[in-house]
Amino acid sequence: MATYAISDIHGAYDEFQKLLKKTGIRYDGSDVLYLLGDYIDWGTKSLETLQLVKRMDEQYDFVHCTLGNHELMFLQTLDSGYDGVHINDVAANWLYGNKGYLTWNAFLALPDREQEEIVEWLRSLRLSYTARVGGLSFMLAHAYPYYYDCEYSPAERKRRRQDAVWRRLLIRENPFSGYAGMQHYDYLICGHTISDSYYQELRFEDGRPYRRMREAIRNRIFRGDTFIDIDCGAKCMELDPTVSEVTQLASMRAQLAALRLDDMEGFYVHHAGMLPDIDDMANAASDMRRHLVSAAEDAANSLTAATENLSANLPHFRMPELLRLPEDMKMPEFPELRKFLGAQQSLYDFARGIPHESGNVDTMDGTPDGNNRDLHDPESPSGHTADIEDYSDYSDS
Repeated sequence: MATYAISDIHGAYDEFQKLLKKTGIRYDGSDVLYLLGDYIDWGTKSLETLQLVKRMDEQYDFVHCTLGNHELMFLQTLDSGYDGVHINDVAANWLYGNKGYLTWNAFLALPDREQEEIVEWLRSLRLSYTARVGGLSFMLAHAYPYYYDCEYSPAERKRRRQDAVWRRLLIRENPFSGYAGMQHYDYLICGHTISDSYYQELRFEDGRPYRRMREAIRNRIFRGDTFIDIDCGAKCMELDPTVSEVTQLASMRAQLAALRLDDMEGFYVHHAGMLPDIDDMANAASDMRRHLVSAAEDAANSLTAATENLSANLPHFRMPELLRLPEDMKMPEFPELRKFLGAQQSLYDFARGIPHESGNVDTMDGTPDGNNRDLHDPESPSGHTADIEDYSDYSDS
């Protein structure tokens, strides 16, 4: 049995289906899936995503869905009396401030009965769930804990419902502080805030990693002290990268993420065409290494045989200068290539009639030993690092 959580799909219908397949989730009830809100808006397939999530929630007992702030804005727009003609502040904030018009226009095209069923389902969604996995206790909510085991006044309940879908956690904040109930929680699993904002905050803390200027690295799940943010910016997948460098970087980094709570493994998919697929790159690198290993082994065997043959039959044979690597170059990931180079070295030294002297050979470009650094040498200069531009303008308003 495995437990998964996904948040902030934002209309990424195709990527959502790919992510479900990538996790390997089983639909026989042996796994559990939590979907933590913001199924709609920003993406062009918002309604299709909402309908798929609704069907999954109704069809499978192991699927549990929470409300997100975008679903709440949708319901508030309906409750505001917006008629599709006379705009009000509530509707304007959702439709234009948060890309809700994509969802709204598709929703209006549905038959009345289907519209009613969607609204009824959205109103039934919980604000949080609790789960115990692998000896740890989790609360799962869109943005902030909501405790069903606590008594609240009407005003307090309203405030806490807003917090559950809207509040943004500070990087060192404990979301469970002030909780007066009997449960113990180790982590809050949430979305709502794009995880990269927390990684950017780490640049202000000594000894912590931060992203370099214009470095196109995809967003990853952020694990804080008491919360784990799984929103990796899927809302930015369809931003126009030609508008500005900020939108280009945001769309390139955007991913839809799933977290497996059992071992904290993350799964990711991204919008096609932005950056090469990481899995495809890994497979290509593996294939390349396999071919290099095979070629190096064949070459080493051939050179060894040639050396033995020359030693027996042509002791005065002279070889032309061969390209060689310095002996101190570290290549632990390609031992077969080192074997090949060693065989080449033996053949070269034999042909010249001199013994091998370690540490006194030329590098591939003919410069003396030690003047060229391995590009992967951890002691090589890392270059200038600088803060990256913020794209917080693309957070919910």
